[in-house]
Amino acid sequence: MKVIKKKSFFKKAAAVTAVTCAVALSISACGRKDKVNENQDPLTGQDTSQSSQATQESGTDTDGGENGDGAGNGDYSDFDAMINDEGTDPNSIMDYINTNIVSAGVADVERFFSGLLSFGDDIRNIDFTGLNDSRQYMSEDMVAFMDLMKLEHEAPSMAMSDEENRKVINMTLSEMLERALLFEKHLEKYPNHVTTDAASRLYEEIATNAISGGYNSAEGIGHYYKGETDDVVDKESLQYYQKFADANPDSNLGKVVKEYITALESNQFQINGALEDFYMGLHGKFNIRNLNGAGAGTGA
Repeated sequence: MKVIKKKSFFKKAAAVTAVTCAVALSISACGRKDKVNENQDPLTGQDTSQSSQATQESGTDTDGGENGDGAGNGDYSDFDAMINDEGTDPNSIMDYINTNIVSAGVADVERFFSGLLSFGDDIRNIDFTGLNDSRQYMSEDMVAFMDLMKLEHEAPSMAMSDEENRKVINMTLSEMLERALLFEKHLEKYPNHVTTDAASRLYEEIATNAISGGYNSAEGIGHYYKGETDDVVDKESLQYYQKFADANPDSNLGKVVKEYITALESNQFQINGALEDFYMGLHGKFNIRNLNGAGAGTGA
C-alpha cells in the first residue's frame, strides 16, 4: 500500500464543498481503507498524477430459558469469551448479538454493544451493517452511531498504512473537518450513553489530525498539510479552515479552528515551538466537557 505523496498543486485545485450531515452518507472521496488517498492532493482530493432508554435492572428478562445455551437466562459467558479473545471474528460477535438481542433486556443490549465497541484495535474494522437486522431493538444513540461508523468503514478518515506502519490521514482537509463535526454533534446529542466513549475517541482523533496534520516531531512524522518545505503549513490550507470556522462558529471544533487560524497567521505558518504547543494542547480542547450539552443526557 502506498501513502499519498503530497503535491503542491493547490492553485489548480477546485474549492472543496463542505460536507454536511445531510449528504454525509454519500461521501466517497477516499474509498475503502485499503486505498490511502493514493495520488490525491491532501487538501482538495484532486488527482495529482495527471430509543435511548434507562438501564434495566438485572434479572428482569422473562424471555429466558429457550435458547439452550444459557443466554435466555442472562448467562452471556459465551459473549464475554468472544470479546476477550483477540482472534474472534467481529462478524461472529455480531451474529451472537443478532441471535440473542430479541430476548435481551435493555441492560444486556447495552452490554452487547459496549463489548463490540471495545473489541479490536480499530473500531473502523467492524462493519456495523452486520447489525442492521437488530436496529429495531437498539437505542437511538446506538443506531445513530452505527450510521456514523458506516461512513467510517466505507470512507475512513484515518487508514492503516502498510508502508509507514501507522494510521495516516485518508481524507481531504475539508472532509476531515466535516467528519469530525459529525462526531461532535453526536456527542452533543448523546453525551452520556453507551456510544459516548467510542465516539469521543474518534472525535478527538479526527479533529486533532485535521488541525495538526498528524505532525509529531518526537516520532519524526511530518505535517500532512505542509507547504513547500517540511517546516511550514501550506498557506492554501487557510481558506479551508476559514470556510469551516465561518460556517460553524458555535461548534467547539469551529472555535478551535478559529484559534488555529490566529496561531498560523501569528507564526507566519512556521511549524515552530508555539505551533507545536498548540498541537500538544488539542487533547484538552477536544475533551467532551467542552461540548454543548455535555453531561446533560441520561446515563447508560
